[in-house]
This record gives sequence, structure tokens and C-alpha cells, in this order.
Amino acid sequence: MGWTHDSGYPPAYDHSGYPVAVGLDGTETASSSTRTASEVIGWRSACECGWGGMEFYPRREWPSATGLAPDAVDGWETGTATFAEWQRHLDRVLPELAVHDLARQLVDVEERLRDAVHAARFAGLSSAAIRAAAGSVGTTRWASASALSDFMADGPHQVSWARSGSRAAPTSSGMPTPHRGHVPADRRPRSGTR
Repeated sequence: MGWTHDSGYPPAYDHSGYPVAVGLDGTETASSSTRTASEVIGWRSACECGWGGMEFYPRREWPSATGLAPDAVDGWETGTATFAEWQRHLDRVLPELAVHDLARQLVDVEERLRDAVHAARFAGLSSAAIRAAAGSVGTTRWASASALSDFMADGPHQVSWARSGSRAAPTSSGMPTPHRGHVPADRRPRSGTR
């Protein structure tokens, strides 16, 4: 078993981590090697760049019938043990990795926000209602660059469905196409007496 920080940042691929098996003689080898189970006395975290973790996980405290690191020592599922130690190693040798990952997340979130704002506008919500739903986001210094502000800059407008027969015509994304200007009868404000 091994770990790769697979977020598209090339230097991270030089730092694949894994738990190494420590033998009776103190030598370390990949936990998935053919070393017999009886020779393994425990495990440490390691990286293909040559880094080795300081924490030792003795087999007598972490039983394994196969000699492979148990899940509790591997730590992949829980973010603990040898995996967590390797993550701290990545943080030290690639401090810019967090910047890369957060920037990618920001792009994804901005795209999802833009889609959500479009869907809300398409559903007929006003700019004020959408801003209220966004809460304090609209008052941050990032607001001028956000999808919310960019879309809201279009100003108030009504949204209607493009008609094709009796159904709205879908776009290539599968969503009906909104059009500005026309308000369907069921969305028009009612006037007069009832």
C-alpha cells in the first residue's frame, strides 16, 4: 500500500509515501514486499524521496498475521499514523502544495457558485434574494471577483424558458435556456382585484 498526493502538482509525484516494514535486523523494506511475516517487527512511515518517519509502530502493539501494516498503522482511511506523518513531511518539503490545492478548490467552488447563481436566477429569484442567501460573502473584498458579484452586475432581469413545443428547450448542459425580458404568465405579478 502506498499514498500519492494526486492533485496535479508535479513535484508532489516525487513524494509517494508508504509504511515500511522493519525487520528483526533493523532493515526497512516496503510493507508489501515478499518478506516473511515472522521477520517483521513493526513499521515506519517512508517516502520515495528517501525521507523516513521517526515514529515506530511495534508489531506487538499492532498485530498483523501477514506482515503488512494493519489499517490502523497505515492510517490512510483515518488520516492518522504513518499516513499522517507522511502528510506532515509533504507540508515541510512542499509548503506551496497547500497553495496549489486551495487554488484548485477555489476554482471549483467559483464554478459551482456561478452555476448555483445561474440556477437561482433561472428559477426567478431576485438579485437581493441571492445576495441575502450568500450572506456576508457579498461584503468581502473578494466579492468583486466572485461569480456572485459578476453575475449580479448584469442587473435585475427576468428569466423565462425557451419554448419548444410544450417543453423548455434544453441546452447542451441539459438545463433549459434562460432568456431575458419575457416573463411567463405564471410568474407575472397579479394586478387588480380578486
